[in-house]
Amino acid sequence: MNWFKKLLTTAIWISIAQTSQAQQLYNAWFRSTLSVPVGNKFKIDNEFQHRRQNGFNNADMFDRNLMFTYRNWVYYQHNEDVKFSLSPFAYFSHYKIIQKQADENVQPNSEIRFSAAVELQHEILKRFYIVDKSAIEYRMFDNKQLNITRLRNRFGFRYDFTDKIKLSVFDELLFNLLGTSQYHFFDHDRIGLTLEYTVLPYLKFDIGYIHIARLPLTSTTKLHENNIFLNLTYQLHKRTKTNKVHAIG
Repeated sequence: MNWFKKLLTTAIWISIAQTSQAQQLYNAWFRSTLSVPVGNKFKIDNEFQHRRQNGFNNADMFDRNLMFTYRNWVYYQHNEDVKFSLSPFAYFSHYKIIQKQADENVQPNSEIRFSAAVELQHEILKRFYIVDKSAIEYRMFDNKQLNITRLRNRFGFRYDFTDKIKLSVFDELLFNLLGTSQYHFFDHDRIGLTLEYTVLPYLKFDIGYIHIARLPLTSTTKLHENNIFLNLTYQLHKRTKTNKVHAIG
C-alpha cells in the first residue's frame, strides 16, 4: 500500500501549501456507504458522512467539526452509459465555517435535502471516458434561511487503468436557482482529482483532493477550501443455495 501512502501525503501537502494566502481553509471529508443491489438494474445506498475543518488561525484540517450527514440514494442503471439517481431523504448537520474565533462556538444548523440526478459516460478511447453528471436539489433549513433550489453539474474525464483502479479529474459547478439573491446565483466550484480502487468485488474506496471556490450566502467574498477525502463503499452480495458468495457488479 505504499502508493496509497504517497497519494495521501501528496494530497495533504497540496492542501497546506498555501497557508499564507487569505481565506484559505482546510478540510478532511470522510464517507462510508452501504450499498444494497435490488435485481440487476436497481441499487439502494445508505451514506454516512463526516467532515472536519481547521480551527481559527491554524491549518489543522482535523481540528473541528464541519458536517455530519445521513443520506439514502436509489439508483437505476438504464444501461452501461446512463444512470439515474434519486435521493428521497438526506439530513445534514452543518457547523459554521470558521473564519474568526467566535465561529468555533456557534451551534450547528440542520438541513433536509431531496435530490435527483442523471449521470452519463462515453468512451472516447479505449478505457478513457468523458463523464457528465447533472443534478437538482431542494434544500430545507431549520433556521430563518429560505429554502434553496440548487443545480449542479460535474464534467470530467476518467481513465480505467484496470477494472479495479480508475483515475478521474473533474470540475463541478453549483448554482442557486431559487431562494437567494441574484448576487448568490453562483454557489461554488469544485475542481478535483480522485482515485478509485476496488479492493474486493464488494469493497472499494475513493481517495482524492478537491479545491473549492465558495461564495457564502452571508458574504460577497469567496472562500477557498483545500479538501482531502476518503470514501469507503461496501456492497452487500447474495448467496446461492449452495452458499457460494457472488458479488453483484
